[in-house]
Amino acid sequence: MKFNILVVPYMLTRGERVSLAGTENARFQRLMCRVRDQMQFAEQLGYSGFCMTEQHLQIEGIETTTNPLFWDYFVAQHTKTMRVGQLGMNLTAINPIQLAENIAMLDHFTGGRVFAGFSRGNTPRWVGTFGQHLGITSTESNRSASDHRNRAIFYENWRIVKELWTKPTTSIQGDFWKIPPEMEWQFPPTRDFAAHTVDQHNTLRQIGIVPRPLQQPHPPVYAPFSHSMETVRFWGREGGKMVSFVTTDKERYIPLLLENYLKAAEDAQRPARSRDAVAIGGHLVLGRNPAESADIRQGFLELFNYAYNAPPYNVPVGRLWEGSRQQVADEIGRLSETYDVDEFFLWHHVGYFPDEVEMAMLAEFAAAVIQ
Repeated sequence: MKFNILVVPYMLTRGERVSLAGTENARFQRLMCRVRDQMQFAEQLGYSGFCMTEQHLQIEGIETTTNPLFWDYFVAQHTKTMRVGQLGMNLTAINPIQLAENIAMLDHFTGGRVFAGFSRGNTPRWVGTFGQHLGITSTESNRSASDHRNRAIFYENWRIVKELWTKPTTSIQGDFWKIPPEMEWQFPPTRDFAAHTVDQHNTLRQIGIVPRPLQQPHPPVYAPFSHSMETVRFWGREGGKMVSFVTTDKERYIPLLLENYLKAAEDAQRPARSRDAVAIGGHLVLGRNPAESADIRQGFLELFNYAYNAPPYNVPVGRLWEGSRQQVADEIGRLSETYDVDEFFLWHHVGYFPDEVEMAMLAEFAAAVIQ
């Protein structure tokens, strides 16, 4: 089984109240060191991967995951085998050509240790700011006009990324992007080495990225999942793996996810098993003893109810990796056996609890299920 750490970094520690903590360079430097040290420790413990969400403009110092690709490269420089990825990069408000290039470059720089994750974005402040040229912001899966537009851009952008990753050159004339836009292109090296990308009138007709990914046909793809079966069916056709943080009492979503995913994969004539369809995630709140575990749990819930189960997100608390080592091992074993999954994600704070406590949380979970 594989265990990946979804690092959620904080520039405010538990109980701190500091205005604009996210703008303080010294705090960011400390955060960098803590992420580096904890991921080196995690690699020694046997964890398989590191990833982050994508957030921007987090001046409050909460979930400061600015540019996960840079964080991936930073962690990869200080580890030897750990995979690095995203859960996930926004695929609506950004330039898909540049994103395809950047992930492909990261794949080369890390020797093929990259996995890619994509989402539609759930934070209006930054998605609306970054996506204003397209007239989009974040949206829920509510079938509104905004949801339809956001999803249409997502689908088109994934097609662009996938084509650029898997073909030396391509042309896509979509609703939102023209790849390439019509232009005159006269360049002797193109005439000699890429003549098919221009027509007889010297009009540019195809483009390609440099480099294409080191992993072929492309890095493994993941997508965070909440409840949208339309998203599940899309990735069932396309081959991305869903990552589900749903709670135990709502585990009814996992059988439904598997049913929709595997049917979509079958219809697309793409072989898939349950373990190809879903990885299961939870929040790490496991301490070294019952008292510490209870304190970590309380601190986590304080933060989650303050910054997540609150406007504009209103996200309920998901699954918790909690209790004792044996309880965690039993839960992992149950989920693996029930749903035939072999990959798990740990939502893990860095910078919120004391560093020694966060290190111990990683060690306790590893002792339960890895070592």
